[in-house]
Formats: sequence, structure tokens, C-alpha cells
Amino acid sequence: MTSTSPTEPPAKPPRLRRWLVRAGFLLACLVTLVIALFLEEKIRGRAAWRAYETAARQRGVKLDFADYVSPKIPDAENFAAIPVFDAVFRASDAHEIIPNPCKLPEVAGVKEPSFSDPNKQARIDLAAWQQFFVATKLLPATGDSPAADVLRALDTFAAPLAQLSAAGTRPHCRFPVHWEDLYAARLPHLEVLRAASRLYALRLTAHLALGQSEAAYQDFRDGLHLTTATLEDPSLVSGLVRIADVAAMQNALWDGLAGRQWSAPELRKIETDLARLDWLKDYFFAMGCARGGANSMTDLLIKDPSQLATIMGLAAGSAQPARYVGLSLYPTGWFYQSQVRSNRFFDEMFARVEPSQRRYFGERPMPSGPDARMGLPEKMQYLLFAVLAPAVESVGHRFVQAASVTDLARLACALERCRLARGAFPQTLAELTPEFLATLPAEIVNGEPYRYRRTDEGTFLLYSVGLDLRDDGGLIDLKKPSKGQADWVWRYPAP
Repeated sequence: MTSTSPTEPPAKPPRLRRWLVRAGFLLACLVTLVIALFLEEKIRGRAAWRAYETAARQRGVKLDFADYVSPKIPDAENFAAIPVFDAVFRASDAHEIIPNPCKLPEVAGVKEPSFSDPNKQARIDLAAWQQFFVATKLLPATGDSPAADVLRALDTFAAPLAQLSAAGTRPHCRFPVHWEDLYAARLPHLEVLRAASRLYALRLTAHLALGQSEAAYQDFRDGLHLTTATLEDPSLVSGLVRIADVAAMQNALWDGLAGRQWSAPELRKIETDLARLDWLKDYFFAMGCARGGANSMTDLLIKDPSQLATIMGLAAGSAQPARYVGLSLYPTGWFYQSQVRSNRFFDEMFARVEPSQRRYFGERPMPSGPDARMGLPEKMQYLLFAVLAPAVESVGHRFVQAASVTDLARLACALERCRLARGAFPQTLAELTPEFLATLPAEIVNGEPYRYRRTDEGTFLLYSVGLDLRDDGGLIDLKKPSKGQADWVWRYPAP
């Protein structure tokens, strides 16, 4: 009689064993197929990118982010080499709280008053700012003149503003940003420049309220010069901050024109200063930096796909990039394919802009761009492109709007000079040349004359038809921000 050892496992049924063998074989085939597909996509994608890269470089296209980083310059020539920014970048590199000597005080329960806002047809309220500075202890008490009190409070910031003004004579600017960190590069100088622009705009309006047009112009000039400090920052973000800073100065200009506080000599100088701004050239540089940054980031992801989870987390505004950790298995070939499509998209964006003609041709096609018909499979295949393209195109429109609004500001200066000389605004813009303006700027978006008419209130309405190329009569939707307006408008509130 035989007995089975208690330690010997029971034999598996033949049918189960066959199923396990088959399942293992199918799994091995599936894994092999996936690997083969990934390898094929990598070969195909890399070949497509190499072909595009070769042709683009032959056209003289700058594809690498490093191509946009300016070389270091001597401190004596560098606007950024002043104590204000030395302290900022030392703190940034040490991951400490970054000092901002131009920041207005923040006190719990005390709300900061508004600045001039043409989009809301709202002029600045200097009395509200007077009360704000008393509440924040920059003033011991209110005096008889809100404007004079505002200037006294702003003396608190005299030292850093003096540094910025003195450095304005230096011919170049390069901030010590670690550009090699790509998307992780820190830009602490932008907050200081933004805060200083607000101080100049506020001080400008106070000087105008006291009848000090020449001093107001000095503030305008210094504030506008801050915006040129970031012209060589290889960063689209820096370009957008520059647009906001120029808008702050132009809003203060608008406030003074609405109150008829500017004198003719200063308006002539302001118009000349604004004419030097070349927003379409800035558009090319900013978009080129965005292209170079995207290419360098793609190169990084091809070498280390695990970085994709972090990048997608940042793009989605998520503090938990771990949610995207599955993307670490993203096919390398799809990175290449996204890179090709993204660069074609940039080519099409550049084809819409002609800086030498001061024109933006929004009607030119962009076949590489994403649209509503782009389904999930296509979005996954071109993931980086699907995230990048809509964001880049929308911010690119901001440069076109900035160029148009700067044209409107120049025209407004000439119109006010005409009123000061002749007692009334002209019937047409053509009457401004050549006495008040050498040539009339044409609309950036269509090459036509800007829309203009005098109003019954004794002022005027001046506007661009905007990106949609439709004339909406210069209407302002008070519920929308300036970038959401159909027409881009320069007008003054009713007296």
C-alpha cells in the first residue's frame, strides 16, 4: 500500500496548467508587441524630428533655448548689477524670503486702493491712497492735499527707486537667473520690477495733480525704462510682465490725459518714448524663447521620461505631480512627434507676424494647431503639443494687443497736443500730420486707419477693432478684463 507525502503539493489539473501556459505566452507576446510598437514609434518619431531639425537649421531657425541666453556683461554696463537685485538673487539662491524694497505695505484689514483703469473708465482716487498710507503708518496723519501726502508717503521708497533710476543709464541688462534650470528657473526680479512700476505710476499721478507735469514725465520715463530691463530675458513670462508694466504706465498717462493735466512738451517726449517700443519684435523673441524652452524640455524628457509627471503637474497647477506618475511610461517616440508638431505650430505663428510691416495677419492658417476635433487618442500622442500650443497662442495675442494699445496711447498724446494748440480735437486723425505726428500708425491687425471720432462731451473715441477684425463701435464691456474686450479702446469717462 502506497502513501502520499504530506509535504508534496497536490498535482495541478492539466486544464489549469494549460491555461496558465497560454496566459503566460499571451502576456509575453503582448509585452513583446508593446516593446516593438514603442521601438517603432521611437524610430519613426526620431526620424521625423531629425528631418525637421535639419531643414529648420538650414533656414536659420534657432531651436535651442541656449541660443536665446545672452552672455554675461560687466557690472558697470549691467542695469541688474545694483544692490537691490543683489539682495534679491542672494535670497533666491538660498531659498530664503525674497526682499522687495518697492512693495507697498500690507496690513490686515486695510485694502489697497485701485490704480487708474481705462478698461473700467475709472481714474485714480488719491484721497483713498492718502487714507491708505495713514492706515499703513507711512503717514502720521492726513494733510490738506491728498497728492502731496501721497508723495510724502512714497518718499519711503526713495532709496530703491533712486538705484533703479541711476542704473537706467547703463546700456545692457542681464539678471543672474539660472536659465539652465529651464521650467524650474526662478525669476525673483520680476516682482521687484512690477512693484516699482506701480510706485512710478502712483507718483506720476500725484505729481500731475499738483500741476508738476515735468516731474510726472520723469516718473513715466523711469517707469518705462524698467520695462526694457527684461528685453533680453529668455522667458515668455518676462515678456508678459513687461506688457503689464507698460500698461501700468500707460494707464497713468491715460489718467492725466483724462484730467487734461499734461503739458505739450512732456506729451511730445512721451510719444517719442512709446514709439521706441517694438512689441512685434518682442513677440518674435518671446515666442522663440518659448520654442527653445519647449525643445530643451523635450530633450530632457527623452533622456528622463520620469520628469513628465512633474511638468504636467506644474502645467495643471497641481501641487501633487504624483497624480501623473503613470506618464513615466509615455512612449519616447511621441515626444519626438510632439516636438515636430509644436515646431511647425511655431513656424505658423511666426508667419502671422511681420515686424517690418507692423502687421499681424491673424487670418493666415495654422493647420498644425489643436482644435475641438482633437480627440483623446490624438491628445495623448501629442501630449506636450496639446498642452503647449493653446497657451502659447493665447499669450502671443497679448503682444498684438500691447502693440495696438501703445499706438492708441501715442495717438492720444498727439490729439491732446492738438487740442492744446488749437483749442479742440481734430475732426480726423489725418489732421495730426505732420505737425503733431510725423506719420499715422496703421492698425496692427488689418493695416487700416485706427477708428476715431469726436464725442458730444468734447473728447474723443479712439479704438482698434481687435483680433476678431469686427468693428463693435468701440464699446467697453465693464464686466470683462482688458484682454477680453472685443475692441481695444482709448476713451475718457464723461466729465
